[in-house]
Amino acid sequence: MPKKVKLTNLTPLEELKNKYKKETNPRVKEKLLTPIHITEGQTAVYTSQAIKHSKRSITRWVKTYNENGLEGLIPKFTGGPKPTLNNNAWEQILGEIDNKGLTIKDVAVYIKNSRGVTYKYHTLWKILRKKYHVKYGKPYKVNTKRPDDAEVILKKG
Repeated sequence: MPKKVKLTNLTPLEELKNKYKKETNPRVKEKLLTPIHITEGQTAVYTSQAIKHSKRSITRWVKTYNENGLEGLIPKFTGGPKPTLNNNAWEQILGEIDNKGLTIKDVAVYIKNSRGVTYKYHTLWKILRKKYHVKYGKPYKVNTKRPDDAEVILKKG
Protein backbone atom coordinates (compact mmCIF):
# COMPACT_ATOMS: atom_id res chain seq x y z
CA MET A 1 0.00 0.00 0.00
CA PRO A 2 1.39 3.46 -0.92
CA LYS A 3 2.73 5.64 1.85
CA LYS A 4 0.31 8.38 2.96
CA VAL A 5 1.45 11.96 3.07
CA LYS A 6 0.90 13.72 6.37
CA LEU A 7 -0.49 17.22 6.83
CA THR A 8 0.92 19.02 9.84
CA ASN A 9 -0.82 22.32 9.10
CA LEU A 10 -4.37 21.26 9.83
CA THR A 11 -6.99 23.52 8.33
CA PRO A 12 -10.58 22.27 8.70
CA LEU A 13 -11.91 20.51 5.60
CA GLU A 14 -14.89 22.86 5.30
CA GLU A 15 -12.59 25.90 5.30
CA LEU A 16 -10.45 24.31 2.57
CA LYS A 17 -13.53 23.59 0.46
CA ASN A 18 -14.83 27.16 0.94
CA LYS A 19 -11.43 28.54 -0.09
CA TYR A 20 -11.53 26.27 -3.15
CA LYS A 21 -14.97 27.52 -4.17
CA LYS A 22 -14.05 31.20 -3.72
CA GLU A 23 -10.63 30.98 -5.43
CA THR A 24 -10.43 32.49 -8.93
CA ASN A 25 -6.81 31.66 -9.82
CA PRO A 26 -6.84 28.23 -11.55
CA ARG A 27 -3.28 27.39 -10.41
CA VAL A 28 -4.12 27.96 -6.77
CA LYS A 29 -7.42 26.15 -7.18
CA GLU A 30 -5.59 23.13 -8.55
CA LYS A 31 -3.12 23.17 -5.66
CA LEU A 32 -5.94 23.54 -3.12
CA LEU A 33 -7.28 20.17 -4.23
CA THR A 34 -4.18 18.51 -2.76
CA PRO A 35 -4.82 19.28 0.95
CA ILE A 36 -8.53 18.57 0.39
CA HIS A 37 -7.80 15.07 -0.93
CA ILE A 38 -5.14 14.37 1.70
CA THR A 39 -7.45 15.57 4.51
CA GLU A 40 -10.13 13.22 3.20
CA GLY A 41 -7.65 10.35 3.66
CA GLN A 42 -6.46 9.83 0.09
CA THR A 43 -2.89 8.88 -0.79
CA ALA A 44 -0.50 11.01 -2.80
CA VAL A 45 -0.71 8.55 -5.70
CA TYR A 46 -4.52 8.71 -5.81
CA THR A 47 -4.43 12.49 -5.50
CA SER A 48 -1.90 12.76 -8.32
CA GLN A 49 -4.10 10.64 -10.57
CA ALA A 50 -7.21 12.63 -9.67
CA ILE A 51 -5.57 16.03 -10.22
CA LYS A 52 -3.52 14.80 -13.23
CA HIS A 53 -0.16 15.92 -11.82
CA SER A 54 2.88 13.90 -10.80
CA LYS A 55 3.25 12.43 -7.35
CA ARG A 56 6.34 14.54 -6.89
CA SER A 57 4.31 17.74 -7.45
CA ILE A 58 1.73 16.57 -4.92
CA THR A 59 4.36 15.87 -2.25
CA ARG A 60 6.03 19.24 -2.98
CA TRP A 61 2.68 21.04 -2.61
CA VAL A 62 1.99 19.20 0.66
CA LYS A 63 5.44 20.17 1.96
CA THR A 64 4.83 23.83 1.01
CA TYR A 65 1.38 23.72 2.59
CA ASN A 66 2.82 22.26 5.80
CA GLU A 67 5.51 24.94 6.00
CA ASN A 68 3.56 28.04 4.89
CA GLY A 69 -0.12 27.14 5.09
CA LEU A 70 -2.56 28.24 2.40
CA GLU A 71 -0.33 31.20 1.48
CA GLY A 72 2.38 28.73 0.41
CA LEU A 73 0.18 27.43 -2.40
CA ILE A 74 -0.05 30.85 -4.07
CA PRO A 75 2.62 31.16 -6.81
CA LYS A 76 5.11 33.97 -6.38
CA PHE A 77 6.23 35.40 -9.70
CA THR A 78 9.20 37.74 -9.49
CA GLY A 79 9.19 38.91 -13.10
CA GLY A 80 12.54 37.38 -14.02
CA PRO A 81 16.05 38.72 -13.71
CA LYS A 82 16.63 42.44 -13.83
CA PRO A 83 18.38 43.82 -16.94
CA THR A 84 22.09 44.41 -16.53
CA LEU A 85 22.09 47.62 -18.60
CA ASN A 86 19.31 50.18 -18.26
CA ASN A 87 17.64 52.06 -21.11
CA ASN A 88 19.92 55.10 -20.75
CA ALA A 89 23.02 52.92 -21.13
CA TRP A 90 21.51 51.30 -24.23
CA GLU A 91 20.73 54.68 -25.77
CA GLN A 92 24.33 55.71 -25.17
CA ILE A 93 25.64 52.45 -26.70
CA LEU A 94 23.38 52.85 -29.73
CA GLY A 95 24.72 56.37 -30.24
CA GLU A 96 28.30 55.09 -30.05
CA ILE A 97 27.84 52.21 -32.51
CA ASP A 98 25.60 54.08 -34.96
CA ASN A 99 26.75 53.97 -38.63
CA LYS A 100 29.84 51.90 -37.86
CA GLY A 101 28.54 48.76 -39.60
CA LEU A 102 29.18 46.51 -36.61
CA THR A 103 27.87 42.96 -36.52
CA ILE A 104 26.12 41.61 -33.46
CA LYS A 105 29.30 39.79 -32.45
CA ASP A 106 31.26 43.04 -32.77
CA VAL A 107 28.68 44.82 -30.60
CA ALA A 108 28.96 42.03 -27.99
CA VAL A 109 32.73 42.49 -27.88
CA TYR A 110 32.33 46.27 -27.71
CA ILE A 111 29.87 46.06 -24.80
CA LYS A 112 32.10 43.60 -22.95
CA ASN A 113 35.16 45.83 -23.38
CA SER A 114 33.47 49.16 -22.64
CA ARG A 115 30.85 48.20 -20.03
CA GLY A 116 32.16 44.88 -18.66
CA VAL A 117 28.85 43.12 -19.35
CA THR A 118 28.68 39.86 -21.29
CA TYR A 119 25.65 39.12 -23.47
CA LYS A 120 24.93 35.98 -25.44
CA TYR A 121 24.42 36.37 -29.17
CA HIS A 122 20.69 35.56 -29.11
CA THR A 123 19.97 37.94 -26.22
CA LEU A 124 21.87 40.74 -27.89
CA TRP A 125 20.09 40.04 -31.18
CA LYS A 126 16.70 40.35 -29.46
CA ILE A 127 17.69 43.62 -27.80
CA LEU A 128 19.21 45.22 -30.88
CA ARG A 129 16.88 43.95 -33.59
CA LYS A 130 13.52 43.58 -31.84
CA LYS A 131 13.61 46.27 -29.19
CA TYR A 132 15.74 49.02 -30.79
CA HIS A 133 15.39 48.10 -34.50
CA VAL A 134 19.10 48.43 -35.25
CA LYS A 135 20.06 47.54 -38.83
CA TYR A 136 22.54 44.77 -39.55
CA GLY A 137 26.19 45.46 -40.15
CA LYS A 138 27.47 43.29 -42.99
CA PRO A 139 30.88 41.73 -42.60
CA TYR A 140 32.89 41.38 -45.79
CA LYS A 141 36.29 40.03 -46.68
CA VAL A 142 39.03 42.56 -47.20
CA ASN A 143 41.38 41.84 -50.11
CA THR A 144 44.86 41.79 -48.59
CA LYS A 145 46.51 42.18 -52.02
CA ARG A 146 44.71 45.47 -52.70
CA PRO A 147 47.04 48.46 -52.60
CA ASP A 148 46.25 51.33 -50.22
CA ASP A 149 45.80 53.78 -53.10
CA ALA A 150 43.58 51.51 -55.23
CA GLU A 151 40.90 54.16 -55.77
CA VAL A 152 43.46 56.66 -57.06
CA ILE A 153 44.95 54.08 -59.42
CA LEU A 154 41.46 53.28 -60.79
CA LYS A 155 40.68 56.96 -61.42
CA LYS A 156 43.91 57.42 -63.41
CA GLY A 157 43.17 54.51 -65.71
